[in-house]
Amino acid sequence: MGSDHVSSLAKGLEVLQAFNRERPELTISEVARIIGVTPAAARRSLLTLKELGFITTHGKRYLLTPRVLRLSEAFLSSVSMQEVMHQFLQEIVDRTGDSASVGVLDGVDVVYVATVSVKRPYQLTPTVGTRYPAYASSLGHAILSASTPDVVEDVLARSELRRYTDKTLVDHQDLLAAIKHAATSGIAGSNELLTYGVISVAMPILDTDGQVIAAVNCATTPTETGFDQLLETRRNLLERARFQISEALRQHPVLAHSVRGRSQ
Repeated sequence: MGSDHVSSLAKGLEVLQAFNRERPELTISEVARIIGVTPAAARRSLLTLKELGFITTHGKRYLLTPRVLRLSEAFLSSVSMQEVMHQFLQEIVDRTGDSASVGVLDGVDVVYVATVSVKRPYQLTPTVGTRYPAYASSLGHAILSASTPDVVEDVLARSELRRYTDKTLVDHQDLLAAIKHAATSGIAGSNELLTYGVISVAMPILDTDGQVIAAVNCATTPTETGFDQLLETRRNLLERARFQISEALRQHPVLAHSVRGRSQ
């Protein structure tokens, strides 16, 4: 690390990232184990974050407060990705009846930065800011399919590979094969990998240098469209959308920089 590195700040940010959908509440020892520090160091960071209002306690367990949303405010609202990308996602929704989203890679997760949903008995598409493990989502597979082998290996090595459904891929070689297939075919798919009753396909979004910075997908239910049919019939729409979004990012340098920064 450079001489300007502030260890206490870095450690505090690591503590915040220890919490996720699967780990909404953590003890001091659990935080220490996840981020690789001593319990005493974890305790100091947690108490500091509690004083600042980012963390609260429930018995001996710690959990995040809504104040943490302020940390993402600048990213999500300084330039509205939803507004810029909405028209391209809406075209997919209008022509297919699917939901459509754009996501970026953040660590080992995919974070949704723009979505257009359709009315269903349940919410088919997550809201902006939702994060899912990259290894178990079409957006994640699409991004990884256009990433370097080092990035793919790093994401898989740091992911907690667990089954969300009986179709979730958790074997390292199976995941590499699925990502390679997506790279070869140009399109990634999720046949209920993350959630029963949800299938989706996705394509990577590239910047002007040909580097992957995000992915666009569409999602529906198996009762609406078969998975093989989804792969076959959505390719041209996703291809068009990813080109349009790439062009929109090129014309909005601030937005493009935010997306690129989140993906690195």
